[in-house]
Amino acid sequence: MLALFAKAPVAGTVKTRLCPPLTPVEAADLYRAMLLDILDQHAAGPSRELALWYTPESARAWFEAHAPDVYRLRPQRGDGLGPRMAAVFRTHASEGAGAVVLRGTDSPTLPLARVEAAFEALARADLVLCPDLDGGYNLIGLRAPCDGLFEIPFSTASVLDETLARARALGLACALLPAHYDIDTASDLDRARPDLDPASTPRTLRWLAERGPAG
Repeated sequence: MLALFAKAPVAGTVKTRLCPPLTPVEAADLYRAMLLDILDQHAAGPSRELALWYTPESARAWFEAHAPDVYRLRPQRGDGLGPRMAAVFRTHASEGAGAVVLRGTDSPTLPLARVEAAFEALARADLVLCPDLDGGYNLIGLRAPCDGLFEIPFSTASVLDETLARARALGLACALLPAHYDIDTASDLDRARPDLDPASTPRTLRWLAERGPAG
C-alpha cells in the first residue's frame, strides 16, 4: 500500500516558507503543480494500491475533481502531524495491508525507484525512512503500525534523529534510503530546477517557465 499526504492548494496555507520571494498565490500554484505531477507519477507507476490522505476535510470535492481515479480518498484524522501519520498506518493495517509506505507531496523530483526501494527494504526491516536534507524525512514505511514512533515534535531540524532514537527505543530495525529533498524554500526550488523533466514533472516545469527568472 502506498499512501500520500496532501493539502488543498489554497493560497496562504501551503508553501508559506517560499513567501517571499513568492506571493501566496504563486506558492499555492506551485504546490498544485507539484501535487498533480506526483499523483500522475504514481498513477502511471508500478501497480500498487494507492490512497490519498487529504486535508482539510472540506476539500474533498477538489481532490475528487483532480486526483486520478486510482486513488482512494481519505481525510486526514488527528490533532497534529504525528497523530495523522500514525492514523494512516493504523487504518491500513486494520484493512489488511501489510507493508505501508507514506510519502508527502512536496518532492516532485523524488525518484519512483526510491519508493520501490522502500517497499523492498520493508522485506528485511520494520521501518524505512528517506531522509530529507532539512533534517526530517519525506517518506516513511512500516510493516506494522507503531504510534509511539510519531510521539515527537515535528517541523524541526531534528525530526529524523529523534525518529531514529525512538525507533531504537522501540526495538525497530530501521533502513535508511539515500537522502532527497522537499521543495520548501527558495534554495530548494533552485536545487530542484535541474532535476525537473517534461516526462515526470510537466506542470512544475510549466509553472517555472511561466513565472520567469527566480527572485
